[in-house]
Amino acid sequence: MCWRVNRSRPLERRTDVSVQTAEGTRVDLDLFVAQEYGKVVAAVGLITGDREGAADAVQDAIVGYLARPPKNQVSNLAAWITVVASNRVRDRYRSRAAEERALARVGVEPEGVDDALGLLDVDVLNALNSLPLQQRQVCTLHYLLDQSVETIAEGLGVSSGTVKTQLHRARKALAARLRREDHHE
Repeated sequence: MCWRVNRSRPLERRTDVSVQTAEGTRVDLDLFVAQEYGKVVAAVGLITGDREGAADAVQDAIVGYLARPPKNQVSNLAAWITVVASNRVRDRYRSRAAEERALARVGVEPEGVDDALGLLDVDVLNALNSLPLQQRQVCTLHYLLDQSVETIAEGLGVSSGTVKTQLHRARKALAARLRREDHHE
């Protein structure tokens, strides 16, 4: 049986999970972490060939399990998390490969992209990644590539007013997010 993560819907907490199932989820997870975690990380690393990414993928799968536990109790939590984590690593590879193909088509070396991203503050990068796609696009084009509002509008096929609106919304969201992160230190 192959488990797939459905990314078409935003993650939300299940409201139809019984108290007994929720309690069982916590107990199962405690037992899993104590006895199976290391083996599952090693298994995901072997399956995917990415030992560093395996631990992150397993942790992501655990978070997903906690955030949205299955409606019915999972009989083999280690197997379920192994499959979900392996699928996540595989999805990252596919995404990265598609990105590299797209960059190669326009003649950009992926290493140059990584170098440019490395120059950004991690909080700024995380805040940018939290924006909706169009806001992230206009911010990147305007502030990082120094393109005019008109050039961005033409490139995205939208009006200049739309670009200005998206820039305004993005600036507000970025300011709020970065202020929140400053207060957490």
